[in-house]
Amino acid sequence: MTTDNYTPEELRRLGIRFGEDVCVHRTVQLFGDNVTLGSHVRIDCFSLITSREPVVIGSHVHIAAGVYLFGSAGIVIEDYCGLSSRCSIYTTSDDYSEGHLTNPTVPDEFRKVLSAPVRLERHAIIGCGSVIMPGVVVRRGAAVGALSFVNKSVPEFAVVTGAPLRRIGSRNRERLESMESVYEEKV
Repeated sequence: MTTDNYTPEELRRLGIRFGEDVCVHRTVQLFGDNVTLGSHVRIDCFSLITSREPVVIGSHVHIAAGVYLFGSAGIVIEDYCGLSSRCSIYTTSDDYSEGHLTNPTVPDEFRKVLSAPVRLERHAIIGCGSVIMPGVVVRRGAAVGALSFVNKSVPEFAVVTGAPLRRIGSRNRERLESMESVYEEKV
């Protein structure tokens, strides 16, 4: 019997640690064995996760189709986060502005690489096609609009968008926290 999702046994063989009710589509490519998934996680088709350093994904997280998580320096995605389709998170980036060479086929002594972990705090949401750069923290409850370039951290409950990134509003903190409390009581 075949299924569209990896079986728990297949995920274990890949070295993935996970909780309950985890759905990872078979087309998801997983490189490295430093991936931990909480419970109630869904990772849709054609996504990619690399994990030289730990990639930790909390509970009640949805990663939509075609999301790329490049975890060379580590990624933490806390509970209730969502990444819409075609988002990319980079934890390393070549800096060639001072005349350095670039790309992984060149020895490190000729490259200048920025490397820093990325963190999405509880209830952060990332709109489709957005790019998050090394060292960024998207704080609790923040929302990033579609097609945004996130090269600086985002404050709690802020709604930001664009390239360059700009704040356009705020999420309703009280309602979100109230809804979470009611939901948590039911489960």
